[in-house]
Order: sequence, then structure tokens, then C-alpha cells
Amino acid sequence: MSNDPIEVSAAVIEDHGRILLALRPDKPGKPGGWEFPGGKRKPGETFAQCAKREIKEELAASIIPTGIVYDKTTNIRLVGVSAKLHGKQPTPLEHEKLAWVKRSELLNYALLPNDIPLAKAIQENSLTLPRTAPPEKLALYIHVPFCLRKCRYCAFLSHPPKKDEIQKYTEALIHQIRTLLPMMPYQELASVYFGGGTPSILPGEALLSVCEAVKASIRWSGDIECTLEANPAAFRPEDVKLWQKAGINRVSLGVQSLQDNELKYLGRLHTAEEAEIAYETLRRQSIKNISLDLMYGLPYQTVSSWQDTVNKLLSWQPEHISFYALSVEKGTPLQKENPNLPEDSLTMREYWLARKLLKEQGYEMYEISNAAKPGFHSRHNSAYWDTNNHYLGLGPGAHSYCRFPYKNTPLRAHIDPNWKIINTKPLTKLQQAGERIYLGLRKTEGVQLTPQDEDIFKRQIEDLSDRKLVTYKGRTLKLTNRGIELANQVMSEFV
Repeated sequence: MSNDPIEVSAAVIEDHGRILLALRPDKPGKPGGWEFPGGKRKPGETFAQCAKREIKEELAASIIPTGIVYDKTTNIRLVGVSAKLHGKQPTPLEHEKLAWVKRSELLNYALLPNDIPLAKAIQENSLTLPRTAPPEKLALYIHVPFCLRKCRYCAFLSHPPKKDEIQKYTEALIHQIRTLLPMMPYQELASVYFGGGTPSILPGEALLSVCEAVKASIRWSGDIECTLEANPAAFRPEDVKLWQKAGINRVSLGVQSLQDNELKYLGRLHTAEEAEIAYETLRRQSIKNISLDLMYGLPYQTVSSWQDTVNKLLSWQPEHISFYALSVEKGTPLQKENPNLPEDSLTMREYWLARKLLKEQGYEMYEISNAAKPGFHSRHNSAYWDTNNHYLGLGPGAHSYCRFPYKNTPLRAHIDPNWKIINTKPLTKLQQAGERIYLGLRKTEGVQLTPQDEDIFKRQIEDLSDRKLVTYKGRTLKLTNRGIELANQVMSEFV
């Protein structure tokens, strides 16, 4: 076979959730690859132009070019165009050796079992669907790298925006969404999460435009959980209605503390009173699912001040509370000061106090650092702790664990600013098992092990059990209270 890339055309046609695709490899001596009812690609015409010309009138479709994916392993270029129909049924394309399949199945063809090139498989009429398939739903994370000012402890990828940077970033993000999402081998979204940075710094119109682009690119169900992180000092009350119009139905408010001296030390731009006003504003605007973030283990923080903060927050009755110990990250202003952090015993005393107060108010501690009222566990964050779920991260620094269009196995990956997917190597079975265990240990219910897990990690399980850091009953591995205090040490045994 020639070393030149084999070009394979993929026409993605969706009609009320029914997704069909047509494939045909280029024929020797012929420049085109598309074949729609009534015509072919004209000389010099791009794939997107051909699709618009061929489909526009007959199917009354809006065309979204999905770009080109080149897989060096199989030497194949996969070119896609997504067409959303408006009530008309597609006419089946009649062509020899043409295959109609679901999108999730087609996009796995680019890397067939035994590395059989797609074009060859089509020519020989020997297409075989992979036996494994990704989950139906995908969790989507969108990173917003802007904030009013960096907090002294923050190591996240963020900065105050320059002139016109927010507009340019929003436009680039929408382009990435329209390019990549239609090609992903998933049927619909499980959740959407806007993180940062400070996503609430975006104008409401910008968030609305981004959500509309997502909805036009992949199925967005009516009961989806869509979360926006917000800073009490960085959102406009008039934007909240636009958030709701966009589909945002959950807000994670970064309170961190309700003691003004602690907020000032952390470099926060709001006071305790302003945090309460922001919470009340969200409630008045009918946001019915609010999560609040807190930090403990701070220099100058006392058990008494921490208890006061937690009790005040509980009096507000949010649906969800997350609380994390302060960690001094490399390169932050806090790290350069070499702060005098409290003793571990004091930090853990604050941790267990918070858990006690939350339990008394009816909150369920479903993860090491997360508690919620019944029915309000974070669906999106839960996807990170269960490797049976897949998530896609968009934006600078965002991390993904999912199947990209040209790979048949889940990959850890980043996407660079030019929208190029940068893959790590697929995880080995040992790495997959270890990751599933240490992430699952974050959940208070623990993680179910398989007989294979037992064989692989027998030494670790016995050692941790002997040290009273885990319990293992009925194939369920769970952290003990002491194990929670040494969670990082325990989890490192499975990495």
C-alpha cells in the first residue's frame, strides 16, 4: 500500500437523535471522496463546501465542518461534516461498499483491531465493529483561564484578562467545541462544568453563546447538571438570568472562609458579608443547587473560627459543601513566604469537626472532602472518581480521560491552544486497575475490587489492612478514619 495518507470521507447526518454516517475511500485517480445524492465534489471544492452545496437544499441542513484527524498508526485521514436535519428523513446513499453505522461505532473504525486500515476494510467489505464501546454519556469540563486577581495560594492556570482577551478566547472556545464535540464517540452529555480561574468573570452573553455551541454539537438532555464556578467578587446579578437561559443550573461559590482576617490572608477580594450577599443573590434568582467551597488548615485559623465559619454556612442551608485543607503550591506567593502552617493534629481536628457538624445537619459525606444534602451529590465531580465514566476537558491546561475519535481505548490527554490533541500513552491494565482503586478510595462507600485486583495488589491490601488504614470486606476496600488522615500515602500504594 502507498505511504501517502489514505483519505476517508465521513458524512455525519443527524435527525432527531438518529445519527448515520456514510464512508467511502478515495478511488485511484479521483480527487473527491464525498458522494451525496445528486452529485459529487467539484474540482477545487473543499469538503465543507461540497457538503453545503449537496445537502443544503435537499435536506435543509445546517452544516458544521468537524475538521480532519490524521492517525499516523493507520496512515488515515478522517474528514467529517456534521449535518443537523430539520424534520426531513435522509435519503440512504447508494454506493457499492458503503457502510451506514452509528457515530460511536464509525469513529472507532479509524483504528481497527489488528491495525487493519479503514480503507482496506471497506474495500474488502470486511468491516468488524469493536466489541468494546465507550459510555453513552460524556462529562464536559470547560476551563476559563481568567480571574480578577490571583489569590496568594492559587496555582491554577489563570490570570487577569487583557483587553479583548475574553472575547477572543470565547470565539476560539466556540470554534473548538464545534470542531471537536461532533466527532466524539459519545451520544450525549452527562454533565457540564465551567471551572477556572473564575468562570463568572465571563459576560452572561458569552456563557450563553458557549452553551449554545455545545448544545448544537452534542445532545444536551433536560436533566443535565451544568455547574458554573463563581467568585462572590466577580459576578453581576443581572447575568444570573442569562446563566439560567444558557442551561446553568448549579453554582459553586468560592467562599473559602467567613472570617475577614482569613480572607485577607488568602488574598480574596471579598469580605464575609459580600459572600453572604452573593449567596442570597443566587437564591433570589432561583438558583436551587448551590455548592460552597471552604478552606481549613490556615495559618492563624483557630478551631473556634473554623467552627464559626462552618456553622454560619450551614445556617444558609446550601445543597453542597466542599472543604479542602490549604496546600502550599510551588510558585505561588504563599510558597515564597514559607508560611507557618498549623500542626497536622490541629488540621485534622478541624476536618473531623466539620464532618460532625455536617452530619448533624443531615448532610451526606460521600467523598473525602465533599458533603451534600440527599440527592445533591456532584454528578460531574463523581465522574472523576470512577474510571467507568469519561470526561473531556476543553481550554488551556484542561485534562481529559476519554476516547478521542481515532483511538479505541481511553486516553489521558491534553489539548493544546491550537486545538491539537496531545495524547499520553494508553494506560496499561495495571495502571488502569491502580487508578480505579485509588480514585475509588476517595469515596466514602469505598471501591469494589475484582479477583484480578486482589491478585495484583494482594501485598498492598494486606499491608494497609494490618496498619489499620483500610478495611476489606466483601470485596469492598475502604479507608478507615486513620486512612483518611493519611489518604495520599495510602493511595500512592496503587499508583
